[in-house]
Amino acid sequence: MSLLSSQRYRSRGRRLGIDPTTLERAVATIERIQRSDPRLTPILTLRHLSELTGAQYGYLRRVVGRILGGYRHVHFKKRIPGRSRRRVISIPPRRLLEVQQWIAQNVLRFAEPSRASFAYHPSSSPVLAAEEHCGCEWLLKVDIVDFFHSITEGRVSAVFYRLGYPRLVAFELARLTTMQLIRGALQRDAERWSAIPYYQSEYEGVLPQGAPTSPMLSNLVMKDLDERLIELSKQHGMRYTRYADDLAFSCGKGRDRSHVERFKRLVLAELSREGFNPNLRKTVIRGPGTRRIVLGMLVDGPSPRLPREFKDMLRLHLHFLKSEGHGPSAHAQKRRKSISGLYHHVRGLIGWAMSVEPDYGARILAEFERVAWPPVQPRWSERPDR
Repeated sequence: MSLLSSQRYRSRGRRLGIDPTTLERAVATIERIQRSDPRLTPILTLRHLSELTGAQYGYLRRVVGRILGGYRHVHFKKRIPGRSRRRVISIPPRRLLEVQQWIAQNVLRFAEPSRASFAYHPSSSPVLAAEEHCGCEWLLKVDIVDFFHSITEGRVSAVFYRLGYPRLVAFELARLTTMQLIRGALQRDAERWSAIPYYQSEYEGVLPQGAPTSPMLSNLVMKDLDERLIELSKQHGMRYTRYADDLAFSCGKGRDRSHVERFKRLVLAELSREGFNPNLRKTVIRGPGTRRIVLGMLVDGPSPRLPREFKDMLRLHLHFLKSEGHGPSAHAQKRRKSISGLYHHVRGLIGWAMSVEPDYGARILAEFERVAWPPVQPRWSERPDR
């Protein structure tokens, strides 16, 4: 929570002999930010951010000026490719990472996403998103191509400005939380800060997938579009949820495929107007007689369920782990994993099963705990590798 009080700031400024006009402008900025949300930490200038974060002002200015970047890019092969067959995770350098973590903790975590978003905030979960579609007769799933790279620094700057930050500070925060692609889009706002030649850049930055600020910023950028899609869904008898770049729409009985097809065209038009490209290979309609799956869970019944192939995979893992002729060591070697890596992988899958089907997950966990594991540090993720 912010500790900067406009009253205390004004009093201290007067004692320091700050110019009254400058002081009142700063106080007005603090009050505007706190009217947006009193939990937000006011940031008055880039130098002020330097003081708040402990990062050197010169370093921050060079990042904003696109003189420094330093992201490390890690490429992962996509399981179901869209336009690109690889997913790029861009990891910021340590100093920038610390600044981004400060922004996430002191600014972004207090900004509420739309009611349709079920990712990247404390009260959300994929299971809750799937529950919204349980018992549906028709399901439309839409995926966005290169979601994070579709969100530009101009959109990010608008998010910070709507939170109450001055335009220049909002722009600087956007530069600190985006990265420049070598072959990115031409900078549409190149003349916005013509008074600061140091800030001019040929290309517009985008959200890096791998920065701690990117998930929350993507939610906030999508907020207006989410609200439009919520209203569009209501008008056509549909329900809508979004988990990052996975959009799901569903309806009950009384509709047919042609209705869902017409609705799909309206959704794709909204995405196009917002500058997003749908991944047509992942844009699908599922109706009666087919499996309706949202975020890896079956939603054709009263509650989310794990698919049979997921349970078969877990059963196979446990068979080899408990087998006298196999065991953890041989199974890990066959899977080309360390024993510790295999332990955490399977335990993560079980954790996911417990969140979807608690009774089934508890039975599988009891079996897993009877495996004769060598000593392993018990640390795992709740989400499985999918």
